[in-house]
Amino acid sequence: MFSTQRAAIVALSAAIVVGLGGCSLIEPQGTDVPLTGIALCAQGATWSLDTAGLAASVTANLATQGVAATAVTPEGTQKMRWDLDGTVVIDSDYTLTITSAPAADQVQTVTTSHKGTATGASYITGNVAIPRDWDATGTIIKSVGDLNGTPLDPIPYTVLNADLDDSVGVELTCDGKTLTTHQRGGSVTQTWTKR
Repeated sequence: MFSTQRAAIVALSAAIVVGLGGCSLIEPQGTDVPLTGIALCAQGATWSLDTAGLAASVTANLATQGVAATAVTPEGTQKMRWDLDGTVVIDSDYTLTITSAPAADQVQTVTTSHKGTATGASYITGNVAIPRDWDATGTIIKSVGDLNGTPLDPIPYTVLNADLDDSVGVELTCDGKTLTTHQRGGSVTQTWTKR
């Protein structure tokens, strides 16, 4: 009887391992598996970030820090190429200029720039992308500020960085022309337009 129980446990363990081995969150699907749903919509395309939407998210985040920005002005682009095999390349070349007035006679300006390339892979299951092997060392993020023309070092608040990475899964929607990305647990939904 003891050996029968042991055999049953071994068989159950093997079934669990086989079941988990087929999970697409653990291993990406092969290139011979046709894409469907959101994966079919999102992959095999290049997407441009709505930087005006990013500026609105930064404005809202600053408000939570007690900073009333009078303007957050975006300039430049961020583009994401999402290949059919799951490879992702994000090229950033944009700045956000944040203007605020801490006092009636003060003008504070902070400029944050994102320049360079981040690479990795992202595999979609349902409406969630699972990023892997992210390398953002090629992207330089720099923030500088001044108060009435006098440099501020350090700048007096944190500027939201909503760039995608592999820290969490990314919730997606896609309608063929527009893609949205929302990192799980985050407060920002990014909107991208197909190029």
